[in-house]
Amino acid sequence: MIDKELIDFAKTQKVLSISTIDENSKPWISNVYFSCDQECNLFFVGPTFTNRSQHIENNEEIAFTTVWYDQNDLTNRKAIQGKGICQRITEPSLIIKFLKNHAKYYPLWKDVITHENMVNKIIRSKPYIIKPTYLKFWNDELYGEEGTKEFNIVIK
Repeated sequence: MIDKELIDFAKTQKVLSISTIDENSKPWISNVYFSCDQECNLFFVGPTFTNRSQHIENNEEIAFTTVWYDQNDLTNRKAIQGKGICQRITEPSLIIKFLKNHAKYYPLWKDVITHENMVNKIIRSKPYIIKPTYLKFWNDELYGEEGTKEFNIVIK
């Protein structure tokens, strides 16, 4: 079971760094705007022609991180590092879940990032889901300096 504090922290973040592997087993890193649900599934949207999306098509295993720090107190740090399975969302019910969740995070985009705009190719981006298999939560307030808590997750 993932701690509520980890999910609460994830929901305050906007940018996720994602590491993928290309067809030659070389790493690639990119940043995406993301949203998180109560099960700590991570959602983002992006064009299918990017390096990241092409790598995910060939290898769904990724690593990711999001980090925060207090510039006035460098001993107050929080981060999530993880591994997981990333897939393009094609199931209509999951697309609806993604759109509702993402619109809460990014209300400015709710009229642009829509199922209709994706289907009609008005936007070239598609939704993705990351299902974490491993999470490491670094939180100085909760666990002390250099303290972390780890979670191994079985994907259902």
